[in-house]
Amino acid sequence: MTVELAHPSTEPLGSRSPAEPAHPRWWFVSTTPGRILTIGIVLACLGVASAFATSTTINHRQQVLSTVLNHTEPLSYAAGRLYTTLSVADAAAATAFIAQAEPRGVRLRYEQAITDATVAVTRASSGLTDQPLVELLGRINAELAVYTGLIEVARTNNREGNPVGSSYLSEASGLMQSTILPDAQRLYKATSERVDSETTASTQIPAPVILVVSATVVFGAFSHRWLARRTRRRINPGLVVGALGILVMMVWVGTALTISTTASRSAKDTAADSLKIVTNVEITAQQARADETLSLIRRGDEEIRKQSFYQRIDMMHEQIDRYMARADAVDKAELQGADQLLVRWRQANDRINSYISVGNYRAATEVALGSGEDDSTPAFDKLDESLVKVMDQSRNHLRNDVLNARSGLSGAQIGGVVLSLGAALAVALGLWPRLKEYR
Repeated sequence: MTVELAHPSTEPLGSRSPAEPAHPRWWFVSTTPGRILTIGIVLACLGVASAFATSTTINHRQQVLSTVLNHTEPLSYAAGRLYTTLSVADAAAATAFIAQAEPRGVRLRYEQAITDATVAVTRASSGLTDQPLVELLGRINAELAVYTGLIEVARTNNREGNPVGSSYLSEASGLMQSTILPDAQRLYKATSERVDSETTASTQIPAPVILVVSATVVFGAFSHRWLARRTRRRINPGLVVGALGILVMMVWVGTALTISTTASRSAKDTAADSLKIVTNVEITAQQARADETLSLIRRGDEEIRKQSFYQRIDMMHEQIDRYMARADAVDKAELQGADQLLVRWRQANDRINSYISVGNYRAATEVALGSGEDDSTPAFDKLDESLVKVMDQSRNHLRNDVLNARSGLSGAQIGGVVLSLGAALAVALGLWPRLKEYR
């Protein structure tokens, strides 16, 4: 039997087998399994992004706080110590000069202040990197050498009874008041501002973490709703576990950041501010003491020194009142009697000025250096002792706050990463059974 095959041109058109059309390039994404796979990829990426944002934010804060604790704060403290010890040295040098026989205690105080200033210069120089501040510190060091030289010349002439000694002391004090102390103040201000700026940086709102985690939560809720409608299953265990992981991560990291931010703000707004105020009061007290003693040395400018002394006393009253009015000030109990000490000191200075006005410098010196309750030295020494204690307490408070801010973040970085990645893995495991249904 012979079978004849029709020529293609004569075969009926309806009997041909049409070729299957090619699928569009992204056709799979529009299908249900494609959408499920896309949801899984997006949620996994958001989980990884959450882990990265959390880790980066916490690591950055820990580094900033470590820098403040180990570098910036010690540098600022060294600059503050330099500022205060220079004032102490100037006041002690003038006090020693007016005594008939140089008191050993006052001399030791001067020498200790110079030693402390030298140590502060060394510590500050080891931490400075800004060239303008390095140059400023170098100028202070050079000026300090000139100052100590002038003091020694004044001291030698004073022991020998040469009147020129007072001229050398006046020149040394002028160098200290007009050049060295202003330079030291600029250094202290610059380093203090650096502490404030770096501490503030550790309190900023973690916007990247909030945005990424919020996007993860919103997209996860949308995905769970869509999946429940499409698959007729109300609960997807993987998405639920992933959501719980993100929720725990948010609570953990949020609590850690809140604790750290609270401690950092306390360090900046309470301890650092308290330290700056009390440091300025201490420096003002030393300068007032120098004014008081120099009025017994610089014959002819007593009125100028008197007005400068009164201005500094009024300034200290104002600063202490402002400090005591703060609810969060550090160790206010130590300064409870500071105003009364200032009153006693001013009354003693009034007696000094009354003696100077009649030319009785010997009696004025006895009031300035005496140990009686109505003399200047006891009031000044008690005030100085209280201020030094508050300065130490403020610094300890500052460092403890920074340390607590850093410690509050411990564990949150690893915990946040593990929970975020765990949530991404749970989502993948939860979506896999739904994908297997579409074979």
